[in-house]
Amino acid sequence: MSAKKALTPPLTLYRQILRAHRVHLPSQFRILGDGYVKAEFHRHKDVDNPLYIVGFIEQWQEYLDHVVSSSPKQQEQKQQAHSVSSTVSQTSTTPNTNDASREATLEKIVAAGKPFGKKLDPSLLDKMTDQQLGQLYELRKETKGLQSASELEELAKEEAQLLEKVAEVIPSLKKAAAASS
Repeated sequence: MSAKKALTPPLTLYRQILRAHRVHLPSQFRILGDGYVKAEFHRHKDVDNPLYIVGFIEQWQEYLDHVVSSSPKQQEQKQQAHSVSSTVSQTSTTPNTNDASREATLEKIVAAGKPFGKKLDPSLLDKMTDQQLGQLYELRKETKGLQSASELEELAKEEAQLLEKVAEVIPSLKKAAAASS
């Protein structure tokens, strides 16, 4: 049996995510991510359902772990840790929060065709509410300008799938609205 990671209190998790954005994300991603995190935590601050709260916190903890483990800064530190040189080990302990450096690293990642982020599991789309699908669509529209050309093609395919799901839901919403009138 694997031991589950203890849940972090919501306010602490919120602060850790914003701190991770500040340290690990390029400014263009940080601005978008900070706004989204703030809106989501604000939107869910009055939720009373314990199962929903646990799921919410688990998903945000998973996101935090992903941001920290897949950041360009973390990758550089891993590479520096493998070096025997004492000067390299000293620079690996010094945090590099220079925006220009993060931007340059991001440009290298995009130029090399390496993905930044993580693909959304298609089974999650089936579990999402109409409101969540709408939010996902809006988020996708905002992030399109931050991707490489090949990633944009992949996003277009995924967006088509998302739009199909939204289109399936719209007729049922219209019927429900007409019935309530």
